[in-house]
Amino acid sequence: MKRKIHPSRLVVLAFLGVVAIGTALLSMPFVVADGKPTSFSDALFTATSAVTVTGLATLDTQTHWNVYGHWVIALLIQIGGFGIVGFATLLGYLIDGRVSVHNRLSATTEASAAGGVDVKRLILSIVKMTLFFELLLFVFLFVRFMVEYDYSLTKSLGHGAFHAISAFNNAGFALYSDSLMSFARDGWIIVPIFVGAFMGSLGFPVLSEAWDRIKHKTRLLFGRNVGFMPMQWSLNSRIILWSSLVLVVLGTVYVGLLEWNNPKTLGPLDPLNKLLDSIFAAIMPRTAGFNAQDITAMHPSTWLGMDLLMFIGGGSASTAGGIKIGTAVVLAYIVFTEIRGETAVNIGNRRLPRSIQRQALTIVGLTATLAAVAILILRWTTQYSLDKIIFDVLSAVCTVGLSTGVTMDMPDWSEVMFSILMFVGRVGPVSMATALALRKIKRHFEYPRERPLIG
Repeated sequence: MKRKIHPSRLVVLAFLGVVAIGTALLSMPFVVADGKPTSFSDALFTATSAVTVTGLATLDTQTHWNVYGHWVIALLIQIGGFGIVGFATLLGYLIDGRVSVHNRLSATTEASAAGGVDVKRLILSIVKMTLFFELLLFVFLFVRFMVEYDYSLTKSLGHGAFHAISAFNNAGFALYSDSLMSFARDGWIIVPIFVGAFMGSLGFPVLSEAWDRIKHKTRLLFGRNVGFMPMQWSLNSRIILWSSLVLVVLGTVYVGLLEWNNPKTLGPLDPLNKLLDSIFAAIMPRTAGFNAQDITAMHPSTWLGMDLLMFIGGGSASTAGGIKIGTAVVLAYIVFTEIRGETAVNIGNRRLPRSIQRQALTIVGLTATLAAVAILILRWTTQYSLDKIIFDVLSAVCTVGLSTGVTMDMPDWSEVMFSILMFVGRVGPVSMATALALRKIKRHFEYPRERPLIG
């Protein structure tokens, strides 16, 4: 009798396979600008960063790789991003067929009601939505590169497509040595990039629910006969949309206040571009990892605020990193409930099951522990300052892609360690959530109850 592979192991093996293929391809001389093979550690780091849609780099993406290398990286980003969203979304339905990730997904309503999932239609919906947003972003960038920067047709197509894929999948790879710093005064580049990254960070369930509602209202407007549509958004969508808005506003204010007069960052810009770059700097730590300002020139206090944004991350079933907004919100409500002395954790008009609470606590604990261990190792073995180490480690574990310059100067063994951090940081929470959600062991006895001292 064949033994079935647990879903948490399957996703790890799948990602390992793609990383291995990517490492092999990026080690080849034909993808490198000077025609020389890339070292194993650098190829592994780049492939892992692309597949986990992180964006950290030990090599200059613009100068080290040729056009073939750029397309290999773009392909790895696309595969990694789709795999993350597809698996996490499908998992949300398979864990409990009675409760969808959001309440009314048109492609799977009937299937969910019947206790199953139309996998083909679900995956197809994810593909369509991904390509739609990437195409929309590509058009904006392609036109801008052609008209304003006088790029050739081929270069405009390549740069537009690469950055559209990288932005929507929250990868943070750019075809410029300074990331997007040369476009800090160009809102026609900055705005589409951070809007595309923000949309990608919301996750497929939220985007799909929003799209369903848009279609429903459009049909009502034109007098078409439409079916039932719930008046209230799903709890998942409400958490992600409201929390994302709050984090963008608070992050923008925080970065803007600290960097407004910094002569090395926002200082030389006019007020409008200062505002746009502040929004950009508030969105990127939670998602993509592009930078329009020099991260190394920012105040250490700004890094601290960005550390928090990186740790929280974006929405579940998205390509954004971190512990995810839903996890952070659940954790906050657990604390709030305990302070108030209530017995059940309620968000809005919904009660959270205890299994979700335990999963949130486990994910936060494991992510924090992984980051802490890596920080200690680097502090013991390198000469980097603690604030830089914390920033870059969180960027790797939370698959963000921003750096204070640590990753460019790391020894080979550190590159391998960071590759592990990125892989575990991306695949670990998903596989852990799967294992926790699907593993239900019934005990036929209970131990005597006793309360240790707390606090």
